Amino acid sequence: MAGHQTVLLNETLDYLKPAPGETIFEGTAGEGGLSLEIAGLLGKSGTLIVTDLDEMMLERTAAKLDGVGIKIIYRHDNFRDIRRILEEEGITSVDGIVLDLGSSSPQIEESGRGFTFRKDEPLVMTFQSRPEITQMTAETVVNKWSKESLEAIISGFGGEKHATKIAESIVKHRPILSTAGLVRAIEEIVSRSGAIHPATRTFQAIRMTVNDELGALKQVLADGWLLLSPGGRLVVISFHELEDREVKNFLRLRAEIDGEILTKKAVMPERKEVITNRRSHSAKLRAIQKK
Repeated sequence: MAGHQTVLLNETLDYLKPAPGETIFEGTAGEGGLSLEIAGLLGKSGTLIVTDLDEMMLERTAAKLDGVGIKIIYRHDNFRDIRRILEEEGITSVDGIVLDLGSSSPQIEESGRGFTFRKDEPLVMTFQSRPEITQMTAETVVNKWSKESLEAIISGFGGEKHATKIAESIVKHRPILSTAGLVRAIEEIVSRSGAIHPATRTFQAIRMTVNDELGALKQVLADGWLLLSPGGRLVVISFHELEDREVKNFLRLRAEIDGEILTKKAVMPERKEVITNRRSHSAKLRAIQKK
């Protein structure tokens, strides 16, 4: 299996423009490819704050950045808590914020938490590597939510045209104890054809629901902007239409008040990147500079 590849790496660095001595907040560690490049540009006087809910990804990033010689703060936290994180670290402002809203390949294929429909795994789907007992999981959504609620998220977050029948099938097959059972319920409605697996959109919708991904994005954009220094840059890479719309609307609002949009339209991967990294095909980058 190929390792994780950082999406739109050069474009991200071009818009973020990390400079020696600056303080940069990176919302998700991934496997540290972007972190390593940013660290090299910040120099020994710079500071990099890296967050991730998945301890495995933080550990991989820390291993990759071992010995780089700058101040790196690793936080096992959700980037939505940027205000609390920086306050606890005694940091009042940052010069740049970068958010990659995608899931990393190892997280999907190796975590064992049910992100992939290609393996039979527990219905968890939390980015948190060791979720709290009280935290909602995919098992709760699949087995306890009403048909109407399932239909709403599968249609709204997944864009699935068969949402109503899939929701009915899920309810009919309860209890569903693993991803394999969920896949069977979906395939009873949607047959396999083309490149996209019939479970793709439903799994995406459940994952986004479990992790409140849109809610986290809204909060980090609002709080992060307040913590961004004048002249600082915000760069966001999204992989979902709803996320991109949220970012686009936020940038438009800030541009009317105290920001300058750097990307007049979304920046997307070139064909050669999509060929070598299929995961990048839906990526969209948007950036803004605070006045």
